[in-house]
Order: sequence, then structure tokens, then C-alpha cells
Amino acid sequence: MLEWIKIRVKDFYKDAIGETEYTYVTKEVYEALTETFRKEAHAQEMRDLRHVTREGYTEGETEDLAFDSGESLEDMVIRQMELETLQKAMQSLTEVQRERLHLYFFEGLTYRQIAEKKGVGEKNVRESIAGALKKIKNFFD
Repeated sequence: MLEWIKIRVKDFYKDAIGETEYTYVTKEVYEALTETFRKEAHAQEMRDLRHVTREGYTEGETEDLAFDSGESLEDMVIRQMELETLQKAMQSLTEVQRERLHLYFFEGLTYRQIAEKKGVGEKNVRESIAGALKKIKNFFD
């Protein structure tokens, strides 16, 4: 039985034009899209970092353009480290925990809706999500 995941088209195709805001893809396609965009974002970040000098200037741009976000290099490094920690934390979760977190946080489903969708008890979903969040929190302690 195929499992379908609802995605927002513009999250994966930035230049998408049309009336369709959401579409459904299989789990395999969703994972492939997510991994591809993660790798592309990382590659772009590495390309950008190669062009930043130690003094904070970006080759070919003025100082104003280099840090238009207002975020210091130290803050960017800290944010990157936090993202890497979060990725490790997510990898430590079971597939069920990752799926339930996704449904809860990214699709906005309630514990009851997740339980009904997956054919399990609401208490089971609540405990699974709480356990996953506790595991993630431990990575940051």
C-alpha cells in the first residue's frame, strides 16, 4: 500500500507557476526531494562560505551586501552547528517517531487525527511524540 504525503509545491519548486498549491507524492519521492534540496542548500552554503574572507568581506561585493541579514559569522556558525545537531537528533528517532513529528508539526494534525490516520490510540501518539521531543532535547543539553 502506497503512503502519500501532502507537500506544498512552492516549498520544493520555488519558481512553480499555477493554481495548484499542494500536491501528493509517495514517501519515496518526498524523501528524494527533501534529500536533494538539503544537499543543494548545503552545497550553496559551502560555495558562499568559500567567497567570504576572514575579515568578513565577500568577493565582488561591498561590505553592506556581505551581511545584509545582520547575522554575524559567529551566529551563522552557531546556527549551522545547531542544524547539524538537530539532524543527528532526528536520525536517532525511529521511523514512527519521525513520521508522527512530521504529521504533528508540519501538517498540523492533532494527536487524535494522527491516531485515526494510523489506526493507533491517541495516547500512543502523544507518548511517541513526547518521547521523540525528549530525545531531541537531550541532544541539545
